[in-house]
Order: sequence, then structure tokens, then C-alpha cells
Amino acid sequence: MSEALLDEILVVDVSRGVAGAYCCLLFRRLGADVVRGQPPGRPQAEESSLSSYLHAGKKSVTLDASKPEGAALLLRLAERADVLVTDAGLPPGLDYATLSRQNPRLVLTSVTAPPSSNGDGLFDGYFTGLNAFAATLLPLVNMTILGRGQQVEVDGAECLAAAAFAADGQGQWPQAEGDEAFPPPPFRLTGLEPLSPAPRPGEHNDEVYCGLLGLDGEELARLKEASVI
Repeated sequence: MSEALLDEILVVDVSRGVAGAYCCLLFRRLGADVVRGQPPGRPQAEESSLSSYLHAGKKSVTLDASKPEGAALLLRLAERADVLVTDAGLPPGLDYATLSRQNPRLVLTSVTAPPSSNGDGLFDGYFTGLNAFAATLLPLVNMTILGRGQQVEVDGAECLAAAAFAADGQGQWPQAEGDEAFPPPPFRLTGLEPLSPAPRPGEHNDEVYCGLLGLDGEELARLKEASVI
């Protein structure tokens, strides 16, 4: 039997940067089911070692939310989700008020990436993602108890400024040793299974769109032909 803490939680990850992706990776490490939505048509080479690290264990669907049908698919995913994480904004018409009317339990976490003026953008992204993860946990607990979601806004610049002030007021940060330096998990719990490798783009389109949302194969093929997925 799974001992994962969040194995009944569904997180939809439509982030594009390190901060949002790392936030969702931490949810996945605690057992949440994480569906990553990424634009269709990107070459496989886009999946770098950094991407492989950030998206390990997630499911991947292709999704162009800038198109009306893609935005409608995102809304349907949000209707099923417990948490939706974005760091690139949402399409017009999919603000929190609209999403919460469709799914009052939804926790929407919007992350503003920190400015990388100190030359250590990866560390700043990881730190902001960790703060986003922590900031989302309390509304998630509240949702499971009261059945109501909440909007969470995390500003990377404010996270870094507060941490620098708490440290020494000088904004000094430890430097990562190159782009391949990935942080270890900020927690260790017994009973957690190792994560599977990061998926190929769209690897789980059938499972999510047909299995979760109930689309049929013909509709899936039409959406693919129209570059919606």
C-alpha cells in the first residue's frame, strides 16, 4: 500500500520556468499525481538534463492554451485538479474567479519568477519554487478540510529579498556549481517510491485526455491535427 502523503492529489503544472516546475516536482515527490502541460511541436532536444530533473515522475500532455480549444481543455483539467500551478499567466478568461466557479476546491498558485540579476538564476528559481510549494500547502490542507480552494501568489523578488534580509541584509547567496547542480529534496520521508524518468512530450495524452477527461480517439486525432495538443 502506498504511503505517499499526497497520493490522492492532482496537480496540473503549466509552468514554463524553474520556479513553477520545481514547486510541482516537490508535490510529485510527496506522491501527488502531476500532469505537465507543454506546447505541442517542441523538439525532443528541448528535454535537457535540467528538464529531466524538474519533470521526473510527472505525466506529460501537449496543450496549446492560446487556442480556444486548448483553453477549454485546460479548463477541463482545472475542473479535475486540486492544484494548478502557473508562472507564465493563464489565457484570457481563465482567471481564478472563473476557475473557482467551475471547481470551488481548486488551489491556484501563480508564481512570478525572480529577476536573475545576481547571475545565479537557477538557485533563485529553486528557492522561489520551494517557497511556492510551502505557500500552497496550507491552502491545500484547508481545501481538504473545508472543501474550498484559494489563490496563492508568490513573488520571486519578494522571496529573495526577505531571505536576504533574514540572512545578513546584504543579499549574499551561495553559488551553485554550474547549471548541472540540482538541489537535493528538502525533505526525506520513508515509504516514498523513486520517481520515474521525465516523460516524453505528450507521452500521456491518451491517458489524461481519454482516461481522465473522456475524449475519444477521433477527437484526440482532430485536436492533434489542429495543433491544439
